[in-house]
Amino acid sequence: MNRQTTSLPGVEAELTAHHDETRSLLMVSLRAEEAPDLPRTPMRVAIVLDRSGSMSGQKLVIARQAAAQFVRSLSPDDRVSVVAYDNQVHVLGAPQPPNEALARSIEALEVGGSTALYEGWLVGAKAIGSGGRVILLSDGQANCGPYTTADELSAHAGRTYQKYGVTTSTIGVGADYDEALMAGMARAGGGAHYFAHEADAIMDAFGMERFSAEAVVLHRVSVRYGNHTEQFGHFWGGETKRRVFRATDLGGLAATVRYTWRGDGQRRTESLVVPSEFGYSEDVRLEALLQEASAVEGDMIHVRDPRTATAMKDRLRQIVLALLAHPSSDEPGVQAMIARLKDSILRLERLERNYVESEATMHRKRSSQSSHNLRERAKAFTSFEDEREATLSTARLMAEAPGAPIEVSREAYELAPAADWARWHAIPIFADESRIIVAMEDPRQGFVVAEIGQTVGRRVRAVYASKTPDEIQAMLADANARFGGVGP
Repeated sequence: MNRQTTSLPGVEAELTAHHDETRSLLMVSLRAEEAPDLPRTPMRVAIVLDRSGSMSGQKLVIARQAAAQFVRSLSPDDRVSVVAYDNQVHVLGAPQPPNEALARSIEALEVGGSTALYEGWLVGAKAIGSGGRVILLSDGQANCGPYTTADELSAHAGRTYQKYGVTTSTIGVGADYDEALMAGMARAGGGAHYFAHEADAIMDAFGMERFSAEAVVLHRVSVRYGNHTEQFGHFWGGETKRRVFRATDLGGLAATVRYTWRGDGQRRTESLVVPSEFGYSEDVRLEALLQEASAVEGDMIHVRDPRTATAMKDRLRQIVLALLAHPSSDEPGVQAMIARLKDSILRLERLERNYVESEATMHRKRSSQSSHNLRERAKAFTSFEDEREATLSTARLMAEAPGAPIEVSREAYELAPAADWARWHAIPIFADESRIIVAMEDPRQGFVVAEIGQTVGRRVRAVYASKTPDEIQAMLADANARFGGVGP
C-alpha cells in the first residue's frame, strides 16, 4: 500500500509513496486540526518599522496607520513592542499591553537617515523574546551596521527561529528594497513575505499578519525523512501543507514530525507511518512540480542580465509544459498557478530581448512573492489587483471549507448593526455564548476580523464564503429585510 495516515494531537499526516520511470518520491501532507474550542493564546509581537529617508511621503504615512491599527486591534492580554530604525534604533515601546499612547507614538514617527535594518530587527526580536513574532517593514537596502547582506540576515533570522522560536515576517515596500534579503529572512524565519508594490498594500499586509498571529494552532513544524529535514513553518487551523522528499528504500528510513500544538503547548517529536511500497500518484507528481516552480521563482533573484533571463525562462518553461500536460491542469487552482508562471515567462522574454534594470527589479520582487505563494498557499498574498482573484483561489484550496451551506444566522446577525455587517462584507452564520462564525470573501482580513470580535464581544472564526462581494451584500440585504435591521 503506497499511502499511510497517522493521526496525532492537533494534526493528521498522510504519506504517499510514488514511483515512475524517472524518480521515486514521498509526499508528506499535514492538515492542522481546526479545533475552534482551543483556548486563545495571547500574542507577542514586535513591529519593526523603517523610518529612513526613503520612506518619506505616503509610504511612511500608511506604514504608521497600519502599525497603529495593528496595536489598536490587539486584546488586553497581548503584548506588543514597537521599534523604529534609520541609522539608529528607536524603541517606541518595550513589550506592553496595547494602548492608545503607543499607537499615537507610532503615528507621530518622522523620517530619519540611513537603514540599520539588522539592528532594528535584532532589537525587536530580543524585546519580544522566545515564541514571539517580528513584523519587519522596509523599503530599502540594509546599508549600515555589522550585517547587511541577504545571506547574513537570513542566517540570523533562521537561527533565531530555530533556537528561540521567534518568527520573522517581512513587508517589502516599493521598488527599491532588497528582495533577496526580505524574502530570505521571512523564509528562514518561518514567517510570511509581502511585496507591497504600492503604499496602500501595506495595510493589507499588516491585516493578514494580524490574522496570522491569532490563527496559528501548530508552531514550528518540521518533518525529517532519513537525513533530510523540511520546514513546514506555522499552521492555521484547518490549513493543509505538502512537501515532497526524494525516496529510495521505503523500509530503511524513518519519518518524524516535530511541532508544538496550541492545545497543550508541548514541543513533541512523533513518528509517522511510512508506506511499505511505491505506487503511482498524480497528486505527488503535481506537488513535486509546484515545489520545483517555487524553487525556480525563488531563484529569480539571480536575473541580472539577458543571459540569466534566458536561463531562468527555459527552466520555468519546462515546468509549465509539464503542468499543462498534467491531468489536473484544467482545475481552477492549478490554472491560476499556471497563469502566474506564464506571466513570469513573459516578463523574462521581455528582459531577454531588452534588459532594463527597473523592469528586472520588479520581476525579481514579483517572483519572490510568487515563490512564497506557491510554498505557503493558504498565506498567498498579492498587491496587484489583477492577481487578486487567482491568489484567493490558491489560498482557498488549502483551507478547511465550512461544513454546511452558508446562511445568515439571525442570532449571530443581531449581535451587530446591519450597517456594520455590510461594511465588513461578512456573513454571520453561527453564534453561541463564546464565539461567532462569519463567512467572508477573504477571511484573512485580520483587522476586519478583530473589529468584529471587539464589536460582538466574542471570539471570531472566519471562513471562506466562496461568494463574490455582490453576492455577500445581497445576502446581507435580504437578511436585513427579513430581520428588520435589528442590532445592539
